[in-house]
Amino acid sequence: MARIRSFSASTEPRQIRLSHTFRDGVSSISLSQSGPKSLTDQQVEKIDPRLDGWDTEAFGDRVSRQLKRLKKYLESIADAQAQEVTDLLAADFRCRPLRPVNLQVVFQDGPITVRRSNAPEGDDDRPAAAELAKPFELLLAEVEMRGKVQVELKLIGIENMRQSITTRVLVEMAATDSDRMHQCTAVWICRWDKSASESDGKLLLRALELIDYEEVVVSGRVPTLFADCTASALRETDSYDGQILHGVNFWASRLTRISNMDIFGQHGLAVADVNGDGLEDLYVCDSGGLPNRLYLQNPDGSLRDVSHEAAVNWLEPSTAALLVDLDNDGDQDLVVSTYLFVLFAENDGTGRFELRGGHRAVHRPGSLCAADYDVDGDLDIYICSYSTESGGLGPQRFNNNQPVPFHDANNGGANALLENRGRFRFVDVTDQIGLGRNNSRWSFAAGWDDYDNDGDLDLYVANDFGRNNLYRNQGGHFLDVAAEVGVQDVAAGMSVAWGDYNRDGSMDVYVGNMFSAAGNRVAYQRRFARERSPDAVADLQRMARGNTLFAGTNDGSFRDVSESANVTMGRWAWSSNFVDVNNDGWLDLVVANGYFTNRRAKDL
Repeated sequence: MARIRSFSASTEPRQIRLSHTFRDGVSSISLSQSGPKSLTDQQVEKIDPRLDGWDTEAFGDRVSRQLKRLKKYLESIADAQAQEVTDLLAADFRCRPLRPVNLQVVFQDGPITVRRSNAPEGDDDRPAAAELAKPFELLLAEVEMRGKVQVELKLIGIENMRQSITTRVLVEMAATDSDRMHQCTAVWICRWDKSASESDGKLLLRALELIDYEEVVVSGRVPTLFADCTASALRETDSYDGQILHGVNFWASRLTRISNMDIFGQHGLAVADVNGDGLEDLYVCDSGGLPNRLYLQNPDGSLRDVSHEAAVNWLEPSTAALLVDLDNDGDQDLVVSTYLFVLFAENDGTGRFELRGGHRAVHRPGSLCAADYDVDGDLDIYICSYSTESGGLGPQRFNNNQPVPFHDANNGGANALLENRGRFRFVDVTDQIGLGRNNSRWSFAAGWDDYDNDGDLDLYVANDFGRNNLYRNQGGHFLDVAAEVGVQDVAAGMSVAWGDYNRDGSMDVYVGNMFSAAGNRVAYQRRFARERSPDAVADLQRMARGNTLFAGTNDGSFRDVSESANVTMGRWAWSSNFVDVNNDGWLDLVVANGYFTNRRAKDL
């Protein structure tokens, strides 16, 4: 016996109808709606790319599912637990060799060898016939990968043909055992037969071709270049277990929104000897509602938390810090970007600080960098401001203020230069010295260097969503010459690093951006080009490429050598630095990348 009741509620311009059913002791409610679609419904529908005519992205989803199966297969070969993949490959599947025969050694240092080929020879097409998976088995055998193999296959390009789908796939494989480490990076062209298996939606791989390949081998006893010492260094501090090890999920349920907690984790740190004992100490910024921390280093390399005693355990959300000598007394003072102010604290020489004031030169201060721009003997402070939105760098930053246009946004926050007038007095001189020009970008980071060798420091500013700035210092007055010297770098600028990587006497600059697989797929398709101007298409293609290395020349201009130097792929690169990792006299690059993650759940 069922009883059904229903009622309607007018919610102009839509009407909602609720039906309540009670059957066999079970109560259920169903909802139906009529009338014009809401904005939310319209946005949800766009999750299906076919509704916008982007069939290639729908095919891309199907390809990605097959790539996941291929990934599992490749990982299972090394474990001698190879799974059946014949239903992944077409009956006429053909494959060229997946490891080139013309590999050349491009780097060798002790046990480390790097081999590369960007023009693989693959003229011996061979049908897979009875042993369809042999090319993959042969690849792992030829590169001698042993132990547990990790494989990642990322779809970075797609073209819809009449009978097939052609894709570019970024391939990364790595394995380590007791006496060998092997890493392999390649690009495959995969051709999928879209007419086969239409009933179950599966695409079959018809052909595979190698177009780029690099492998890194560490032979003999695998050296440890870096070891994670976080736990051992912080083991005696209560804040390690009580604060640092807890993630966003933990704190989001314990801190209110009024604390301005930032789920993106954009909190800087600074390293310097603050108490004059010859050991480097560490200052760490944190989100709103959580105290910043000052850790002093002990002789054994461990750290002790002196945040309270040093009077620098501020609870304001903090995005960046500097430990620099602002008053020329020989010790390191503290500068911190907080939610509203840039704070200045004076060091008494023993690691205890006195707050000497703050400055509201920018809206929501972000990253910081210091330099003596006017060569008067004291350090001045440059402050980046990302957005004009009240959320700053936090989760509310795009509420009311979005970057427009996406690839050339000029509606961001205004950066500022604070001139040091002594005794912790700072004056905003941004406009009067020329740094106010082109100063409404979405700035993430900046870096100082004398790129033109004229005795004063110049300033490079990395901007998200568009063009960067290079301000040439002309005796204390600045001129933006980024376009003139070739370093505008239309991209998602995240970081700046200066260094003479090729040791030719001219400074070079490396800019951390974002590599986008989706951007590389979409921006090179014909439909995308039809809807935009050629310049906009070129800029958006550039944004998807990744990081940039500009080589300085002796005439003061720069050359983009990113692709020839093989440094574009840094994933979602938040930060980057030049450092001589292996002490061979040549600068290497270290790139920090990633994005915030969450626990896997069945619902939102």
